[in-house]
Amino acid sequence: MIHLSKNIPLSAGVYIFSGKNGKPLYVGKAGNLKKRLAFYFRKNKGMPRTRKLLEESSQLNFIKTESEIEALIKEAELIKKFKPKYNILMKDDKNYLFVAITKEAFPKTFLTHQPKTFKRGSKIIGPFTNTASVKEVLKLLRKTFPYCTCKTPHKKQCLNAELGKCPGFCCYERNQQPTTYNQQQEYAKNIQTIVSILKGKRISLLITELKKDLEDAAGSLKYEQAAKIRDRLFSLQQILNHRKIISESRYPDKNSWPELGKKIATLVRLTHTPRRIEGYDISNISGTSATGSMVVFINGVPQKSEYRKFKIKAIRGPNDIAMLAEVITRRLKRREWEKPDLMLIDGGKPQLNATIAVLTTNNQPFDKLGVTNEVERQSTTIVALAKHDEELYIQNRRYPIQLKNQPAETLHFFQRIRDEAHRFAKKYHHKLRQKELYESR
Repeated sequence: MIHLSKNIPLSAGVYIFSGKNGKPLYVGKAGNLKKRLAFYFRKNKGMPRTRKLLEESSQLNFIKTESEIEALIKEAELIKKFKPKYNILMKDDKNYLFVAITKEAFPKTFLTHQPKTFKRGSKIIGPFTNTASVKEVLKLLRKTFPYCTCKTPHKKQCLNAELGKCPGFCCYERNQQPTTYNQQQEYAKNIQTIVSILKGKRISLLITELKKDLEDAAGSLKYEQAAKIRDRLFSLQQILNHRKIISESRYPDKNSWPELGKKIATLVRLTHTPRRIEGYDISNISGTSATGSMVVFINGVPQKSEYRKFKIKAIRGPNDIAMLAEVITRRLKRREWEKPDLMLIDGGKPQLNATIAVLTTNNQPFDKLGVTNEVERQSTTIVALAKHDEELYIQNRRYPIQLKNQPAETLHFFQRIRDEAHRFAKKYHHKLRQKELYESR
């Protein structure tokens, strides 16, 4: 019987129990390998089948992955390759989930427990052990890489197209709306990306490829194409960064906020639990149709009635730092708005310094908003969250904090504010772009 090593990492990954002959007996995935594997070795814990697995196992190996999504994909790949004994025993093969992609001009994508029912030539990806996780992966991907699930053509636009989940042109009857070559290419790229991710291609490699495509499109002044690539890039970065992918509420409730709020206060060196937290982001393509956003969270919950959007007025050309400074300056002039305890900026050290510089130049104007007590008079703390490594830069602190090493609820909360600010800025940016295109016709 094997024992748990002290060298198990805290990262996401796949773990493999193997027998004396080296053949895998069981393959599993985890968002935190150390925490998950500790469960198997707790005294007097586990079902008889689990205890039997440990008795038969002589090796325990693991493969680290960049995210829980990649762990999910790797798990499916290894189960399909080795058909481990205990994976079959612990779960009826009919209950495994597969992703089926049909072979046609505009391939349809379906989830199924019965892959053999699909026509020859269809791509079958899986098996996946966690239905909720696969559905969440496809839900995240479909927002930016829409695909069709309509079983038959139709004359009117489908509901999924109205919701942005389907390109729309793919499922019309051909005599109603003929498709173009560019539409076919765009759809094929969407399917290719989804297949690549579900078959295990590293998301970070796709992100690198998209960054190059974005530079090329922006350099060629193809702004609409650049906007689509940017949205795809952000979607993949979200998927890569979200360690916990099973759908769940990421808002703290009124009972859990006091504890989480104290953790956040300690982390960012606030003297009190933050009540009002504001998040900021800038959205533009090479400086065009630039917008800024301010989202507001009160006691951990978004207050959409207090969200504010800004059309960049003074800055021309691609300069996100200067645009951010403009947004912060305009926000400070609104003395009727409640003073924030914490401001979260989307970005790294440059964005943090730009915000601090604005407050310094304006002589800490938050202190002049007509506050009435000492709690309200306490200064606002500024932090910036960099997307790539989820590093949190904090005012008056030399080195950033790695949020991936913090409790999951802390990481998720900061991500939620950052993502919400990005979504709100991007939505306004798209609206301005559409208006400009309409007026230029």
